[in-house]
Amino acid sequence: MNKTKLYNGGIGLVIGLAAIVFGIAMRRMKFQRARKSWQWASEAGRSNVALVTGASSGIGESFARLLAERKLDLILVARREDRLKELARELQDRHGISVEVLAADLTDAVYLERVAERVELLDNLELLVNNAGFGMNEKFAESDVDRQLEMIALHVTASMRLMRAALPGMIARRHGGIINVSSTAAFFTLPRNANYSASKAYLNVFTQSLQSELRGKGVRLQALCPGLTRTELHDHFENRRHRTMPWFMWMSADKVVAESLDALDRGQVVFVPGSLNKFIAFIGRTGLFNGIAQLVAR
Repeated sequence: MNKTKLYNGGIGLVIGLAAIVFGIAMRRMKFQRARKSWQWASEAGRSNVALVTGASSGIGESFARLLAERKLDLILVARREDRLKELARELQDRHGISVEVLAADLTDAVYLERVAERVELLDNLELLVNNAGFGMNEKFAESDVDRQLEMIALHVTASMRLMRAALPGMIARRHGGIINVSSTAAFFTLPRNANYSASKAYLNVFTQSLQSELRGKGVRLQALCPGLTRTELHDHFENRRHRTMPWFMWMSADKVVAESLDALDRGQVVFVPGSLNKFIAFIGRTGLFNGIAQLVAR
């Protein structure tokens, strides 16, 4: 066994054991809020709509699949039109829903505005999922500045713009939800990925602030903070050391999404799926052990 695997295995074992103790303590303290069921609003003769960005793979695709099971019509947004069309055909055939495909690069202001205008026209938008994103693994001073700006545009600007397009209608109907896919990275200072960590932290704070503004308006917001998740996102990181982390530190995208939708039911604004990830986020919130962040963040 090489040193990296041995080291990561040891780190994983320690974190895993600590997470078990942490999970037991949370249950005893009744840490979870009482369940408040989310009523998926519908009107006679038509279905409500969910719009998901980054829907061609990973967490975005899982959102599309689980929302299709709930009989919501879908608008799927991503750059890869071929994948979106294939997924749309499958979900239409399996669930008898309507699926609209919007091929768009949300780092491009023109494409972003087209999607925002489509959102503004919807009078039955039930849920917006801002999932599109990517990561890097480079020292900031040595990185491609255009790529760094694209990350901020995708995580921050695109999410903010689509929320601004969606909220007036939701407020008027006094019903709707928005999920911003953040990361456990939001709780850490990440070397070699500073803008990823910072942009995800922005999503957490922005989501919390807006939920305070929307109190009593019937609209629920959530910043979803997954940890290590089996998606294609990790194929885009140059440093793949995290792939040697133990199996129990990873969650499936379907599990992340199922827990996210349940948390939306309960009205949890910043939600971390999985007991292990909750413990990792707890470490981050204390400000301690930031050196392990690169090993455990999404």
